[in-house]
Amino acid sequence: MNRIYLDNASTTPVAPEIINEIKPFLDEHFGNASSIHSFGQQTRNALELAREELAKEIGAKPSEVFFTSSGTEADNLALKGVVLATLGKPIQIITSKLEHKAVLETVEWLQRKFGVAVDFVAHDERGRLDLDDLKRKIRPNETRLISIMHANNELGNINPIKEIAAIAKSYNAIFHTDAVQSAGKLKLNVDELGVDVMAISGHKFHAPKGIGAIYIRTGVQMESLLHGGTHERNRRASTENVAFSVALAKAFKRSQQNLQQTNLHAQSLQKAFLDALSENDVPFRLNGDLENKLPHIVNLSFPISAKQKLAGDVLLLALDAAGIAVSSGSACTSGTAKPSHVLLALGKTEHEARASVRVSFSKFNTMEQASEAAGRFANVLKRLL
Repeated sequence: MNRIYLDNASTTPVAPEIINEIKPFLDEHFGNASSIHSFGQQTRNALELAREELAKEIGAKPSEVFFTSSGTEADNLALKGVVLATLGKPIQIITSKLEHKAVLETVEWLQRKFGVAVDFVAHDERGRLDLDDLKRKIRPNETRLISIMHANNELGNINPIKEIAAIAKSYNAIFHTDAVQSAGKLKLNVDELGVDVMAISGHKFHAPKGIGAIYIRTGVQMESLLHGGTHERNRRASTENVAFSVALAKAFKRSQQNLQQTNLHAQSLQKAFLDALSENDVPFRLNGDLENKLPHIVNLSFPISAKQKLAGDVLLLALDAAGIAVSSGSACTSGTAKPSHVLLALGKTEHEARASVRVSFSKFNTMEQASEAAGRFANVLKRLL
């Protein structure tokens, strides 16, 4: 059986050309970038060129770009770093209940550890944020940080980042956005978006796992989380991962060059998949903001009877047995008994959330795969509906 991978919002395969780019740094150019000898200086040059390349693509200065181990680390640095630099003053963070756990669990920790006030902006049943509610929740001289993701990793919703950034600026609040899911799918220019801090992760756009980056606007005060060296200009102590930093920069640049082509392909795949589901008489409901979303993510709920005891990942396992890899939400919470926190926040019951899946495409998927996957979906669901 030919297996079909449709879980690209969780992770993407590394592009062959990116593998070729990093090979020399795994064997030939292996020097520590902090060493002063020629081996180290060679890799240092490659690291700084990667930083410059990434900075250029997002409209930033190289001095504002720092490499991390992941998007999760970048989000943690953004949130904890700002709060730690502000201790001693009243601190309020405003975020959304639809954020990735890297943000939600971090603000929960900050609330528990330091008594930081946390408020959540309201949203409707499609996950669209209420910016009037955001304004109402702002506390002048207390709202230090607003954190809203650029695009939702489960629904695909694209949030009004420019408008939120303008609101944050009017109250002198720092604005952080988790752009992990939008990187490689949308244009990311930090000045056009108006963001102060932004996190991305390489494995979402065909770079390896284990490498991310954070943009920190000049002037933003932020404490470091890792200590033990002067790496990344004292922002992040740890021997630099030169090979993967090069990979991230190269993969991101390639994704920006091919944005239109990649997104049109994803739209075609999504349409072929949904049309084939309908042709196979599979009833489904689309979740999220259908008018303003990423083209590569589609989140569907199926009317599986509550009498059908669908526990945990039974639906996903049934689909996997049919050769289809999809997910029920963020991969960071897969393997747990809990249904998607995003779907629950939209007002779905636990059963409805468990009877939902996220299908996500990449440039490596084909139209034939999209249609074939829908047919296999139909065969699985006919046994459950």
